[in-house]
Amino acid sequence: MKKVEKDLIALSFEAKSKNDLVTCISDGKLNIKDILIEDELLAKNDKKLLQKSIKQAVSRSLELAQNAAEERMEEFRGMMGME
Repeated sequence: MKKVEKDLIALSFEAKSKNDLVTCISDGKLNIKDILIEDELLAKNDKKLLQKSIKQAVSRSLELAQNAAEERMEEFRGMMGME
């Protein structure tokens, strides 16, 4: 189980907002590692758009990480004969 956790932490998932102006990077343990915001979005000075873009990028990144974690756990359970 510790190996699975270690493997998950080593994974990286990157997702962008629909407008491609915010990027979120997370690991397989659902930790946010980085949020990158394009200067173009900041220049718009639109708080609601910024919030929406961050939410989209974070949600998608965590969704990718969650799916990968579930796959790894299924593999682990299969190896342990727990299916």
